[in-house]
Amino acid sequence: MRVPLRPRDICALIAVGALALAASGTHVVRSGESLHAIARDHGTTVRALVEANGIRNPNLILAGQELTIPGDGGGGTTATRSLAYTVRSGDTLASIAARHRTSVSALAAANGIANPNLIVVGRSLQVAGGASPASGGSGGSSSSAPTTSSGGRQLAGQRHTVQYGDTIAGIAGRYGIRTQDLITWNGLVDGRIYATTRLVLFDPGPLPGLGGGGSTPGGTHTVQSGQTLSSIASRHGVSVSALASANGISDPTRLQVGQKLTVPAGSGGGGGFVCPVPGATFFNDWGFPRSGGRSHAGTDLFAPRGTPVRAPVAGHVAIATGSIGGKQFRLTAADGTLYFGSHLHSFGATGPVAAGTVIGTVGDTGNAAGSRPHLHFEVHPGGRSPANPFPLLYGRC
Repeated sequence: MRVPLRPRDICALIAVGALALAASGTHVVRSGESLHAIARDHGTTVRALVEANGIRNPNLILAGQELTIPGDGGGGTTATRSLAYTVRSGDTLASIAARHRTSVSALAAANGIANPNLIVVGRSLQVAGGASPASGGSGGSSSSAPTTSSGGRQLAGQRHTVQYGDTIAGIAGRYGIRTQDLITWNGLVDGRIYATTRLVLFDPGPLPGLGGGGSTPGGTHTVQSGQTLSSIASRHGVSVSALASANGISDPTRLQVGQKLTVPAGSGGGGGFVCPVPGATFFNDWGFPRSGGRSHAGTDLFAPRGTPVRAPVAGHVAIATGSIGGKQFRLTAADGTLYFGSHLHSFGATGPVAAGTVIGTVGDTGNAAGSRPHLHFEVHPGGRSPANPFPLLYGRC
């Protein structure tokens, strides 16, 4: 269940913003814009934009639509590169020039700036003669950055703090990465970003449960020394009989080390991802700032105190109590993914559990004492850095 966002639930909703990318980049259509105005601002033609984007009706474009800006004016001659860049808080002329691979003097001359040390937030600057951050021009740091399988860049370990006026496409262009990569890496499936959020600029790894995961139907398990059919069934949240039937095993006591078993959907609720708090309300609060310079590494699921918390997948549950997280559970799935929950009111089942087993109740323990009861929920693919669980919860809760 999801409810409309309320002002007190979020820091600030970022408006569709004003960063237009250079030639060979992208442009997000703003309310009131026409194809003619966009072509003029980017030094290209309406015809070139129409052809580059497969537009059937040049008079019909939608606010929020992302357009590819062709590399020339569409008439066969090379157009002068031109970028409209809106000055943001913390920018300097030197940082803007470095980002777009031009010089301070060129920027100052192109914009009639008498004092290079004085620029005003919100002013639109024309960047001519430089390369767009996303253009792949020579020089700069982008050429040495690792790439994704789709060809986009990624900046290992780096993050961007969202500022007022930022857009998803604008942030992606600023760092020379693909817009879709930024969306995927940060779980921005609802298309919203919020001021002060820290977005990752690298791939944290695939999120289990969206086409993969420790207990999805059709998985396999390789028998290891000391394992029994019973222990394997418990680990994956299925019954011994279902596991034996799926693999044609007539004698459950005879297993061979290295034998590959097909793991069926769990008869005890163990097949696939289960919403940990059915009926909870939540929104995409991934990356929100926290005390001590931390950022939110999960999603908060709000529900009345005492609401059951269920194991999202089959696995092994361990519990702990800490000053920050209060009463916490750590569920390790068969594929090594760690599911972490905190601020529980009480504990439930521990040890091997099937998906859907009650492993605690919603509360406000730890540093959440006195706040609205909720479950802080994290997913760590392969037991490594956390990935935003919002897309998984958005689709299953």
